[in-house]
Amino acid sequence: MMKNKLTVRLITVIVLSISLLAGIMAPIYFYLQPRMYIKQEARYVADFSQRLKAVEPFEGEALKEFFDNSNVAYRVYVFDEDFNPVFTSLEMGNNKKFLLRLFGDKLEQFSETSTPAYAKIDDESAIRLYTSCTIEGKTYYINIKNNLSGVGKVFSLSNKILSYVVAGYVIICSVILFLAISPSVKAVREVTKVAKDISENNLSVRYQGRIRKNEIGDLALSINKMADTIQDNINSLENYNFVLREDYRYMAEHEELRRTLLRNITHDLKTPLAVISSQVEMIRTCDEQEKKDYYYESAMEEISKMSHMISEVLQMTVDERRIEYKESQHINASDIITELCNNNSAYIKSCELELITDITPNLQLNTIRKYMEFVFRNYLANAVQNAVKKSAIVVSLKEADGAIRLSVENTGKHIPEEMEDKIWTETFTTSPSGKENSGLGLYIVKEISLIEHTRCGFDNTEKGVRFWFDFVNYPNKN
Repeated sequence: MMKNKLTVRLITVIVLSISLLAGIMAPIYFYLQPRMYIKQEARYVADFSQRLKAVEPFEGEALKEFFDNSNVAYRVYVFDEDFNPVFTSLEMGNNKKFLLRLFGDKLEQFSETSTPAYAKIDDESAIRLYTSCTIEGKTYYINIKNNLSGVGKVFSLSNKILSYVVAGYVIICSVILFLAISPSVKAVREVTKVAKDISENNLSVRYQGRIRKNEIGDLALSINKMADTIQDNINSLENYNFVLREDYRYMAEHEELRRTLLRNITHDLKTPLAVISSQVEMIRTCDEQEKKDYYYESAMEEISKMSHMISEVLQMTVDERRIEYKESQHINASDIITELCNNNSAYIKSCELELITDITPNLQLNTIRKYMEFVFRNYLANAVQNAVKKSAIVVSLKEADGAIRLSVENTGKHIPEEMEDKIWTETFTTSPSGKENSGLGLYIVKEISLIEHTRCGFDNTEKGVRFWFDFVNYPNKN
């Protein structure tokens, strides 16, 4: 089973985001760690002082035994009101003069309720506690010092090293995160733009980016397929409109039937088209994949209904309708065919086909322009439908046997000899998939050739099939 690459990429993005956040939080933690350590050591000093005050008897030997059992590296000075040493952790401190010189001017700092304080003097960092206690009516002064200079240097060095490591880690994670999400973000933007253009009735656009094997790739393929289906239905609708316009003389005899038909068609087409437009808009704006799939399926269902309805209406009406004679006009056939080729180039490219033109410049004639456009449009649609992918469609306009011949050739399967007459009937389909089709395109082309008293047909070529139509000078009707 194909792995869901987008899901894997999403998980990767989440992991990288968490890693990036951890990389950012790490310096904050190590910045606060020394302060947390100092607070913790201050609590230890305060606890040590309380336990020291509780020693009994409160004299040198007992205090020394308590200090040795505590396994601490504090400097401790305990002396009485006359600066007589009771206990000191240093031999040099066991001297009245030394204590007087060290604490003689600091007695006001000693208090039974004092708390440890952190201070940095010169290059020495330490936690100091100046406290006192009264035992049997006699006051004792206690000074405890916890030197943190070595620890501070370790913290400083580790934080400096960590800052470089974290900076590099954050940069690497940021680059990987950007590379991981950039293709998906770009694809989403392109799909969104295509969906927006389609919602604005620009059906010539297609998603041209790389189709990846993930949800975004599936969505791009679905949008392209939906645009093709809508375009095919619009072409069918144009065929129907052509028949309807050319059938005015006959419909005048059945006015009530015509009004009813138009009213029903207008109502039936307006509703699915409005639904399709709204569903495409929702696909463009919605972020959840499940909802996008729902809106896509709903739009495709409406398109299928519209296609079936159009085919039924055409089949119902084509049997009794014929194309009427219209007024001809002087046209530049070369310019018209060139313009039609340019208008359809994007659509042909989206079908993975190449358009090649061989048009003789400045070919003039009197004919009905709508007929020429209709013939071209149906020949081109037939060629696109039956052409082999990655092949070329050749459009030619040249003088031949006193007429101007329009031909459209595609690379693909030949038309069997037994089908030469059937392809011009209204119910025949040339679709290789056998899909239902009204077959009106070639049928109407044949009707136009009869009106203009000219010829149309096809030839099986070396590569495929070439359909052609001869346009002759068509005199104005008197």
